[in-house]
Amino acid sequence: MNYKTIIKDAWSLTQQNKNLMWWYAFVPEFIGILVGVFEVIYQVMSFWKSPVFHEYTGDSFIHEMWNYFMQFWSSHSSLAIVMIILVAVIFLLYLFLPIFCKAALVQLIARKRSGQSVKPLDGISFGFLHFLPLFEYRLAIKTFSLMGIFTLASFVIRNMGADIFKLLLVPFILVLIFGLALALLLTYSQYFIIIDGKKVISSMGESIHLVVRHWQHTFLMLILMALITLRIFLNIILVLLIPGMIVFSTAALAAFALAKVGFVIGVIAALVGLYFAAYLGGILEVFSNSVWVFTFLELTEKAETTARETGEKSSEWVSGQDLDET
Repeated sequence: MNYKTIIKDAWSLTQQNKNLMWWYAFVPEFIGILVGVFEVIYQVMSFWKSPVFHEYTGDSFIHEMWNYFMQFWSSHSSLAIVMIILVAVIFLLYLFLPIFCKAALVQLIARKRSGQSVKPLDGISFGFLHFLPLFEYRLAIKTFSLMGIFTLASFVIRNMGADIFKLLLVPFILVLIFGLALALLLTYSQYFIIIDGKKVISSMGESIHLVVRHWQHTFLMLILMALITLRIFLNIILVLLIPGMIVFSTAALAAFALAKVGFVIGVIAALVGLYFAAYLGGILEVFSNSVWVFTFLELTEKAETTARETGEKSSEWVSGQDLDET
């Protein structure tokens, strides 16, 4: 397998098909980063309101937010209803749109790799056709995801205390190691589901077999994992930076009695940051998926050979029959 050629071809496809990024990567990345901002704010404020860092006897962050919302509802009920609908729409898009776009994107990349004439609009049907099994697969592995483990660990620290967390630290580490190993073994599960149309359990078994059988290509997988990790860290930095823009600009201009102006400037800067973060994340999403799809197609192009099948004889071994003939 020529790693350099695969990466070069994947980048070429990404550059020549920017419309794939706009159709199936930009919006999911934008929504994902937006939700990530609120997740970070929630985690920070929940930790601040918990007795982890200092003694705090007031209400929890969730309770305070609920009280604030009820006050807002009593005075601005119409606007509150609009906000509820908006939050519900964003949540549903965050839950379902990335899976739909993943199915569409992988199918389009695979068909373009095979020389088929497809348009971005064709991805809509591909997304619908493979949405349910891919959604089922995501639910099956979500428990052992890095974000799921982190969320559970933060919940234990905030609500049960650091002493309980220390007792559970070893189990958390073991679950984390198991989750990382599982993620590696199931690397190709989604591609078996989307490209080959296999069932969820069957695709997981096929992925484990493919990873174990072609363990020598682990180096390529590590490179791809590094790319995905780079995107995650980029998103985390931007997620931390975007709320900081609002806070910093508001605090800076508050000294000059221009807090409202500072808030508006901070929101505009945050939206610009969101746009560029989603754009970069979308490009990396298309590129990383292209590399994985190309690798998957190449590894599964030829059928697996068994020990009984006839092949070319190695120069390092000569049978007795060959010695007799000589």
